[in-house]
Amino acid sequence: MNKEAFIYRIDSADTIISVSDNWQIFADENAWDGFLRPENVVGQKIWKFIQGIETQYLYQELFKRVREGISPQAIPFRCDSPSERRYLELLIKSLPDGQIEIISTILRSESRSTVKLLAVDTARSNDFITVCSMCKMIKVSAEKWIEIEDGLIFFKLFETDEMPQLTHGLCQPCCQTAQNSTLPRPDID
Repeated sequence: MNKEAFIYRIDSADTIISVSDNWQIFADENAWDGFLRPENVVGQKIWKFIQGIETQYLYQELFKRVREGISPQAIPFRCDSPSERRYLELLIKSLPDGQIEIISTILRSESRSTVKLLAVDTARSNDFITVCSMCKMIKVSAEKWIEIEDGLIFFKLFETDEMPQLTHGLCQPCCQTAQNSTLPRPDID
């Protein structure tokens, strides 16, 4: 198995039944506490770990299509840590008996100055900011999303001791990309 691919499987009831051996290393690199240790993930519904109603709906649709035999193309997404931008692709495969295998592969990563907004141990205010679950941009208006670093400036978060809480949604381009990943592909002769 590629060290940069993280694999987990769910059963027909969307319960996580296995995670790859390198899961714990990735969890540790992201300071994911005990909440996301393999022994605390396996046996749980996947929906416990997918944040945001829009994102959950998108995954439900993708899982439904995969179980109906429509194999999606790889879907680009990001899984950032406070000090690193990680660009990944998501591949969802159908397995027997309604099971699904989800493969997240790191394509590349970029170091950056630590973004306090993404640190799990930072003090939080009662304010909320919406982050796109797929590209990690921050929503600044109904139609506008910007990079996290630009969002810190936009919301003047360098001037505050507490960071807002994060909620998750989907920007229109990411939603469209994911939905288009399972459209029937034209036959090529």
